[in-house]
Order: sequence, then C-alpha cells, then structure tokens
Amino acid sequence: MAGKLRLALSVLISLLLTSSAQSQTCMNHTFTDNKVFTSCRDLPHLTSYLHWTYDQATAKLDMAFRHAGINASDRWVAWAINPNNNLNSAMVGAQALVAISESGGAPRAYTSSIQGYSTQLAEGNISYAISSLRATRQNSEINIYATLTLPNGTTNLVHLWQDGPLSASTPAQHQLTTSNLQAKESLDLL
Repeated sequence: MAGKLRLALSVLISLLLTSSAQSQTCMNHTFTDNKVFTSCRDLPHLTSYLHWTYDQATAKLDMAFRHAGINASDRWVAWAINPNNNLNSAMVGAQALVAISESGGAPRAYTSSIQGYSTQLAEGNISYAISSLRATRQNSEINIYATLTLPNGTTNLVHLWQDGPLSASTPAQHQLTTSNLQAKESLDLL
C-alpha cells in the first residue's frame, strides 16, 4: 500500500511540475544571446510567445516572437500588427514579419504588407520603420527578432501570428482550424 501511495504521489508531483513549467514558458525563457525583454506573453494559440520592450517616449518596440512546434523544415511563421487596430478583420492590412525555414539553412526573415486573404506573404515594405530584423531556428522553434518604430502615442495594438507550409519556397495558405483563426488579440504594450 505504501509503495502504491509513493508512486501515485510521485506521478502527481511530476505532473504538477510539468504543468507549472509549461504554464511559465514565457517567463522562464532564456534567449541564446542572453537578450532580455521587460514584458512577455504566452500567446493563447499555436504554441507561440511574444517578448517585448516598449519605450513609449521613442515609440520603439524591441520584440521577439517565438513559435514552437515547427518540426518540418519547409515552413513559414509570421507575426504581424494591424495598423487599423481592427480585431475583427485583423489579417487584411496587417504589417508582417515573416520567417521562412527551408531545409538546409537558417530561416530567412523579411517584411510583408498583407493586402488580402489570399496572400502569399510577398516580400515588401511595411508601414513601420524597422531595424535589426532577423530569424533563428533552435530545434523545433523559430524566432523572429526586430525593432519597430510605432506611431507616437501607441499603447495598444492588434497583433496576429500564424504558421504554414511552403510551396516551392513560397508561403502557402495556413490551416483554417479554430486555433489558426483565433491567433490574434489586442495587446497592451505597457
């Protein structure tokens, strides 16, 4: 009886520790270059995380978007801001940071202005000044880093995030599951 109780207790403690560690993924993450951000958020869909430091005086947003669970090598991930702050149609008009991960190399990062639902995330300028854009891959996680200059007075923004397959090195449509369609929210930067 005591042996069974000890085993049950061990399993329960292990489950609690695992659950606790998974629920704190954002707060406990250490970047390989030891970069530190003042805020972070475990995003509610698609195993994604946002880390940021926002300087309201300069309107500079220094950010890292992390997307885990990318096991295939030919995938894309994206994080975007909708400048209209419209949560209902967040995708159209969104200004995206995209990372393409093809087999045999590091992810390539670029910007894309999304004009409609049938986008292929074509490389192009976005409406925000941007610097230090880069992407990395560690195991099954792709990270996008950048510094964006937002309009003065910005304290909230509508952002969205996605992942999808590549078709001949071009981003193809993401899945239309509930998680994909709900991968957007309003974010308080402060």
